[in-house]
Amino acid sequence: ASILVNKIKAAQYVRNNPGEVCPAKWQEGSATLKPSLDLVGKI
Repeated sequence: ASILVNKIKAAQYVRNNPGEVCPAKWQEGSATLKPSLDLVGKI
């Protein structure tokens, strides 16, 4: 159940913060990513 709650929180965060994405295993309060061509192949 905690995984589902975390996925919902991540989806809400992305919806409320355009231009940012949550990496895998993201936890509330953790760093997020700003997608760009610089990240291609590095994640």
